[in-house]
This record gives sequence, C-alpha cells and structure tokens, in this order.
Amino acid sequence: MHVTPIPGAALGAVVDGAQVTGDLDERQSEQLWAALDAHLVLVLRGHETPSHEEFLAFGRRFGHIPKTGLTSGAHPDHNEILIVSNLVENGRRIGVGDAEWMDWHTDYSFRPRVSQVGFLEAMEVPASGGGQTLFTDMYALYESLSPEERRRLHPHRVRHALRTGYEETIEEELQREVSLGEGTERIQPEDGTSTIHPLIARNPRTGRQSVYVSSLNTKRIVDLAPDDSRKLLDELLSHAGRPGYTYAHTWQPGDIVMWDQLGTVHAKRAFDPAERRRMRQVVSIFDDPTAPWRAELTP
Repeated sequence: MHVTPIPGAALGAVVDGAQVTGDLDERQSEQLWAALDAHLVLVLRGHETPSHEEFLAFGRRFGHIPKTGLTSGAHPDHNEILIVSNLVENGRRIGVGDAEWMDWHTDYSFRPRVSQVGFLEAMEVPASGGGQTLFTDMYALYESLSPEERRRLHPHRVRHALRTGYEETIEEELQREVSLGEGTERIQPEDGTSTIHPLIARNPRTGRQSVYVSSLNTKRIVDLAPDDSRKLLDELLSHAGRPGYTYAHTWQPGDIVMWDQLGTVHAKRAFDPAERRRMRQVVSIFDDPTAPWRAELTP
C-alpha cells in the first residue's frame, strides 16, 4: 500500500493497493488511520471492486455503520448503503440526488451520534469530469483564528437538522430532535433528524479542533439572537470552498474516497443532467456520542 499526497492540493492523498474488504489487517488499518489523520481525504485506487458486503465490512473497520433510515434511496438489501445518483429507471428514481449543486455539509451532523468517516465509491461518473466532490478543511479554519476568536466560539451551541425534502423518505420514528445529556435512555445509532451540538468539535484521535458547521444542515446558533446567529454563521461558512483550504476531486470509475467527517465539509459540483452519475456511500459514526465534543480551548 502506497500513500502519495496529491500534488498542489491543500489536502488529500492517493492510496494505491489498499485491501478494500473486511479482511483488512490491523497493520493496513492503522496505516489508513494515520494517512487519514494526516491528509483528511484519501483516494483509494488499485483495488478490486468490493461487493456490497465487502464494502460494508471495510467501512466497519473504521467505526459503526448505521442504517440510513431511508424508506427509498438506500440499497434494498443493505439499508446502510446509500445510493447517490441522478438516474431514473422505469419512472423510478435510483437512489437520492440529482445533477444540481449540492451545498456544503458533513454527513449525519443532524444525529446525536455524528459521522466519523465517510466512504463514497464511484460506480458511474460523467465522462466530462463533472460532478466533482469538493472537500474543505475545517480544522484549518479553527487554527486560523486568533485566541480571542476561539474563546468567543467555544461556548456556542448549534442546531443541525436534516434538510427539507427528506420528510417522505425518512422513517417516521426518526423525525424528532434528540438532545445529548437530557435523559437516561441510550442513544441509538439512527436516532433523530435534529440535534444541538457544540460549535467546536475535537477529533479524539488527534486532538485537532474544527468549526463544526455547514451550509446545508446547520440551522442556527441557539444561544444567539437570529440576526447575530446568521451573521456569525455566514462569516464562518465563507471559509468553505476557499482554494487554499479545498480539494476538488475529479472521479474515476472505481475510486473509493474516504474522508474525515469531523474536520471537513464537502459539496458536489453541478454537472450535465444528461450524463449518468451513480455512487454508493456508507458512513461510520462515533460509538460514544460525546466523544467529539470534549473540546479544549487552545491558545
């Protein structure tokens, strides 16, 4: 297995020859963790296409893979696998998504147990190279702030909610807000479509801290007045997409991209809707819902 930083990119590395199955040995697993912590986005190439079961088993080496909770859009036999595509066959949508711009987000921020690592595989991609996925480093945003700015942000809490349009496809029992620490009932992996989290997250493996907001799912800083909340969110979200902090991935068939969900946000560029784009995705989450929120104010 070889890890090569992407030339000229703000983040990201290409990994050749990784074993993309559940048989991944401990040594390779640790190598991938170390590469992910160093580069935040890994492009896996030079491997055999995994089956659905192997894809899930590989993802489970990096945390629990929850079910999507979708009644349509997920794989019919493996609800943990999200199908992302712009395809319609026999009048029926295949998966979720379209050819339009997909705004900045990190997966499952609206759940109490947020995502740790994302895995997205290219099954069909536009021949034009359109439909790129963009990744922006949100650790870098935190680290660029002055000590005074960091102190100002640490006390704030933010509401994240599932974007509108999913009401008819998400299981009804999941459509509720879940708050951490307010009850004794154990939080289940698929609980909730709205949750309040601290504004600053901390990677429990590396100690790096990130500004945990996104355009798509962050609704409001709850301890600020609405106008003040919007102003601060707009200021923070202006970081997303800045060239010095962003990597744009042009997909090749068979690519599997895995990325740090706590310290990055990602988005999809629009592409010609006449072109086919079909992906499959799984997401690992933190076992302990409180693990990412043990933030420490650093000078």
